[in-house]
Amino acid sequence: MEKIPFTSYDFWAYLSAGFLLLFVADQVAGTGLLARDSWTIVQGVVAVASAYAVGQLVASCSSFFFERLLVGKLLGFPRDVVFGRVNAPGWLRACMPGYFKELPEETRKRAIEKATLEGVTGPGESMFWAAYGRARSDAVVMNRLDNFLNLYGFCRNTALVAFLDAALLYWSYSWNGGPEPHLQWSLAALAVGFGMTFRYLKFFRHYAVEVFTSYAHSKSN
Repeated sequence: MEKIPFTSYDFWAYLSAGFLLLFVADQVAGTGLLARDSWTIVQGVVAVASAYAVGQLVASCSSFFFERLLVGKLLGFPRDVVFGRVNAPGWLRACMPGYFKELPEETRKRAIEKATLEGVTGPGESMFWAAYGRARSDAVVMNRLDNFLNLYGFCRNTALVAFLDAALLYWSYSWNGGPEPHLQWSLAALAVGFGMTFRYLKFFRHYAVEVFTSYAHSKSN
């Protein structure tokens, strides 16, 4: 049997997000291309390829808005936050205590000591990659990291798609003569967007925690 030409990350991060956006756009436009009862092989291939392409574009946009802006500019990357390096305002830290929770002191100490022996001066991007390099030699740890990668990629892309779907559905109801359910679905999509944003932040933080925890407690070479 031939292998499916998609990785788990392709499915969770690209295909699902692409289909969710295309389906709502199809409903708003009233074309009914995706809500058909039967599909030919060619139509199915075109639909999957289109969803994959749209999902790739969604991933690029969500990476910019969520990782570079929301995390990079406002909250701080988990690789810094778990070591207490936080620049976010106090009110934001009070609203999101779980995201800003530091690693246990002993874990931080052991990770920093190991990084120092490898020529890394302190917490930050360099230390993250040193720890990740060690994690790559442990299949169990990498399996957990792959799971977190799938989860936070899915949540991040789905959050952006939900916000886009909410905008499309609200536009359809308010300015394009769409049915009243479009308003209700837009509110539901908005709620999903916020919910998935918080889930993304949770799994993005778990990814960094797994990297540094496994590094701190791994056996020295």
